[in-house]
Amino acid sequence: MPLQAPNLDTRSFDQLVKEAKERIPRYTQEWTNFNDADPGMTIVKLQAWLTETLLHEINRVPDLHYVKFLNLLNIQASPARAATTDLQFSLQKLDNVDTDPLSFFIPKSAQIEADDPDLSVPVTFETDRTLRAINASIAAIITPAEASDSTREKALISQYDDKLKTAKLDASFYPFSESPAVGDECIIGILLRPHRKKEQDYSQQIFPEGELELAVSASEVYDNDQNNELISGPTSTQCKLGFEQDALTKSLEWQVYVGSDHASGFTVNGTDASGWQTLFPPVDGSQALSKTGYLNLPIPANISQVSLQAMSRSFWLGLGLKKLPTSGHEFLGDLLDTDLNYTADNIADLDLVAMLSGVIDSGALLPEILQEASQNLVELHGLLEPFVGLIRISQETQDAMLEGDFGYSTPTAPNEAMAWLKVKVVNADYSASLLNGFYLNRVPATAAVTRLEEVLGVSDARPSQTFQVAKTPVYVELNAENKLAPDFDLVVVQAGEVQQWQRIDDFGAVDITSFSQVYRLDPISGQVWFGDGVKGQIPVANSQVKVTRYRYGGGSQGNVAIDTLTKLKTSLTNVKGVTNPRSVSDGKDAETLEQAKQRAPQTFASSTRAVTADDFAFFTRQTPNVNIHSAYALAQTALDDAHNFVTQEGAVTMVVLPNNTKQAKPEPSESQLKAVCAHLNNKRLITTELYVTGPRYVDISELSVQLKVKQSADLQQVSTYASERLLSFFNPLIGGNEGKGWPFGEDIYFSEIYSMLQQIEGVKRVFSLALKLAGTSTVACTDYIAVDAGHLLSLSRDVMNIQVSYERT
Repeated sequence: MPLQAPNLDTRSFDQLVKEAKERIPRYTQEWTNFNDADPGMTIVKLQAWLTETLLHEINRVPDLHYVKFLNLLNIQASPARAATTDLQFSLQKLDNVDTDPLSFFIPKSAQIEADDPDLSVPVTFETDRTLRAINASIAAIITPAEASDSTREKALISQYDDKLKTAKLDASFYPFSESPAVGDECIIGILLRPHRKKEQDYSQQIFPEGELELAVSASEVYDNDQNNELISGPTSTQCKLGFEQDALTKSLEWQVYVGSDHASGFTVNGTDASGWQTLFPPVDGSQALSKTGYLNLPIPANISQVSLQAMSRSFWLGLGLKKLPTSGHEFLGDLLDTDLNYTADNIADLDLVAMLSGVIDSGALLPEILQEASQNLVELHGLLEPFVGLIRISQETQDAMLEGDFGYSTPTAPNEAMAWLKVKVVNADYSASLLNGFYLNRVPATAAVTRLEEVLGVSDARPSQTFQVAKTPVYVELNAENKLAPDFDLVVVQAGEVQQWQRIDDFGAVDITSFSQVYRLDPISGQVWFGDGVKGQIPVANSQVKVTRYRYGGGSQGNVAIDTLTKLKTSLTNVKGVTNPRSVSDGKDAETLEQAKQRAPQTFASSTRAVTADDFAFFTRQTPNVNIHSAYALAQTALDDAHNFVTQEGAVTMVVLPNNTKQAKPEPSESQLKAVCAHLNNKRLITTELYVTGPRYVDISELSVQLKVKQSADLQQVSTYASERLLSFFNPLIGGNEGKGWPFGEDIYFSEIYSMLQQIEGVKRVFSLALKLAGTSTVACTDYIAVDAGHLLSLSRDVMNIQVSYERT
């Protein structure tokens, strides 16, 4: 049990007044008027108020000593965490080949503000890096079909939205099927200047050379899966160490099409290897398409751009499509194709005589040939064979064939020439990940604002000087050592000379001397202080203290809803609009003093290595830039392919509950799971097999209760309040007896529900309480209902039956 700080004097104002009244007869017997109107009693109450104030301050002394002790141990309150998201930029219709650029830069620190009337304060995000925007769109995504589909080897899984000028996905997809094999390919078509005008010639447009930033978006909980069904969770991942992640990245090979022989380059089996040039991305933030991230693909100069219409018929057949004929041989072959809808009757309906007469240069004998063989397609094919070289299939002919509906297929992709990327599986151990798209012109952003050239003041040469920045909290980010550090640059200007001073965490470090040009910063308060001349140099008198650059921002106010970051505060040429494709949930307020005091003992107990279950839970909650409500460690437990808990020696499974109030059943996102893995990889033993997953929710499928209330109470008001109390009681974030969230695996005790309902104002008695969990039978009030470890409860309004009536008199 932790030691409790003593309350040195517990007397209240009323107790002090009462004590004074009891002493009056003993010392001043002539004082007999104790009414409030008596001036003497006024003085007594004034003295009691002053005494209570002094006692309050005295009672804070133990807490003050505790805080000072924490400061000596360098235990500081954790600063606010800034929310992060990805911003999708849309461009103007840059369709003029003579004046409009194919690529341009969106600068770093471009500001976008949330457009949400419900926000109490303005929320601004800044782009984290410069974006090389490209006037193009992902127009086609082609993936292998499932092995069970014997009719095709590939599937064109995207549909082209001609209005939005981009590929449209109805559901998530596996880029290499659910069970990828070596050689499986995913092909991506990129269309330059998607908002094209018919009167302009775009054939000479050259794809921009240089790095192409391709954003990969992995499917997360509450997205739709490959069957267009909601992914309700739980989601999970196995935490891989650095060398395992490197091996995973090498499982894929990226290529770009540079060939000219499209018939051989775009075949089902991809036999023309010379038509594809291998790319070596310097950065693969997606970890081989296993998570949301960015790929920087170095695109060479003068790459080929090919229309889907120019690709071979064998490639089309590999997509499960039948391409319109482009030659006489193809057309005559189609006449005998049983998969098509050519019959003698249909030929008569189509008026084949008129159609072929328009495409054969010398067709004097054509009417006679057709008249002789109108009922026999095989004979017709033989009779027309001499005319094959004369048949020309024009666009008008193709349109006529489509109007005849003979089974030809048109892919949902643009007809214009596109640049083509290909990613191929080269490692047999590669496992599939579900994606919901590839995107261009997307960039990460943070809820923080950059401030430049702020003068803090002038040094007076005194020891331990302090200065204050104008904007707080100061933004902190992960540095190269994977530690949180402020984004803050401070200089001291002395006689025109600019000196860069270094930020430190503690003046007590052994290497800090009187000559060390160092300072400390509190990101929460924004206070900067310098050394005393023994530990840390004192800035020379009259020297100017200036911050050349810092960012400020952070907190839960940055957790904005989807599609709310839409207001451009920075003027951006050629940009039409911007939005956030996902809601934001990782903004976190600064740690309070009480939270820091509670964290301190676990900080020393866990040291720097996760060994026990409590260690894993503690370090999980400290994951930088992830807003985690609570975490629970299951020792000797792993996850199977179906995300079920299985017993396994040497394995630990972390169940993570994010602090996301926007979800009825909060589940961690794919990016949050990966962040927890990255943090725990630095803490766990190398022999520990680690998994991270979201909570398993047990639905309360039935909850009925009868309440008897006092005659003075309002039935509707009591019923409404009882409903709200029950919803709150079982809530994973604010439920439980302490209001801090329903604990993982906490059993349901009926006595606690009784006690909670009994405390509602107006309730006289509670009886007939019954509760049922999904998949079990209804349980009347007995003792308790067991809940499995790692599980939480979920209660909705529609399963509650609250009957309220007046007590009989």
